Parts: sequence; C-alpha cells; structure tokens
Amino acid sequence: MKTTITISTTFAAAHRLPDHEGKCCRLHGHTYGLEVTVEGTPQQAGPATGMVMDFEELRRRVAELVVERLDHQLLNEVFDFVPTSEAVAAWAFERLQEGGLPVVRVRLAESPNSYVDVTV
Repeated sequence: MKTTITISTTFAAAHRLPDHEGKCCRLHGHTYGLEVTVEGTPQQAGPATGMVMDFEELRRRVAELVVERLDHQLLNEVFDFVPTSEAVAAWAFERLQEGGLPVVRVRLAESPNSYVDVTV
C-alpha cells in the first residue's frame, strides 16, 4: 500500500518573462503556494511509528531546500532559466529529490486559480 503526505506553504517572489507576449513580460510578483507530497511506507517502530514522515520534519526540509532560497527574491536573478511556474516547480522537485526526500508531487500556484503540478 502506498501512503502519501503533503505539506503546503507559501513564499513571495517576483519575476518577469522577458519574451512573453502578454503583461507577464513586465516585472510582477506573486504569493506562491507550494505543496509538496512525499510517498513511503509508514514506519513500524520508533518515535515516528505509523508515519511516513513527521509533518514538521517535511515542512522544515521544504523550507530549507526551497522556500528559503526563493522567498522575497527576484527569480530572474536566482535562476539561469526563464522562471515560469513550470520551470520553478521542476527545479523545486529536483532540489527536493537531491535533498533525499521521496517526493512524488510538487504543486506550485501563482494564484488561487492557476497552478502547475510536477509528478514522477
């Protein structure tokens, strides 16, 4: 049986999409919503018995690996790629995997009605 847990957090950042033909070519900001889902088998012993991972540990690792790097930044200066939501979500997914988390989904929302999912 597969079990997943998900945490959600936010960060504020600005970006521009230089070659975009719409208004997103201008500098603008978002309060991004970030959801991270990891998958595993609930532990059978120890202080985390019954848990895939402690929610607080997952929240701390996501903050350390992703949020602290992006919060209140101009994303065009952070990345060497055009910081679309799709590209930033893919970067976050890879960074979390490299950080040893069993991530299976990253959802990044620019607004309550617009988001991208990156999955395995």
